[in-house]
Amino acid sequence: MVLYSSFGLLFAATALGSSHVKRSALTDCLSTAKVPQALPGTSGFTQGIKPFNLRLQYTPAALAQPTTVQEVQAAVSCAASLGIKVSPKSGGHSYASHGLGGEDGHLCIDMRKFSSVSIDAAGIASIGPGGRLGNVATALYTQGKKAISHGTCPG
Repeated sequence: MVLYSSFGLLFAATALGSSHVKRSALTDCLSTAKVPQALPGTSGFTQGIKPFNLRLQYTPAALAQPTTVQEVQAAVSCAASLGIKVSPKSGGHSYASHGLGGEDGHLCIDMRKFSSVSIDAAGIASIGPGGRLGNVATALYTQGKKAISHGTCPG
């Protein structure tokens, strides 16, 4: 029994060390690729990973905050090279915390800077993945008196 307990503790420590090494390698890769990020232990990281559903609090390996398509591509490449899963975060209102990965250890890519809204000549709207409901509704109305049904959001 003691042998199994010792082995379990040793195994847990090894897995934890491996996770820390991957996290460090990922933040190093993001830094080298010049991808903006909030580092663990900073207020930007703490705020960026705050879940909508407080019962499902996951910690990503890193939080990328890209401002360009090239930075998104570089972040995905860094994660892929290390075998880390990637989760894009738009509004962050998933009840299951999918924007944080739905489990610990993902690269969370904050898409808030990709919030453009435009309407073409045919009346078709293109909305960036970081678009928030209020901003989208306002932009649609401003650009062509368009609207979408979305209920109310008293909060």
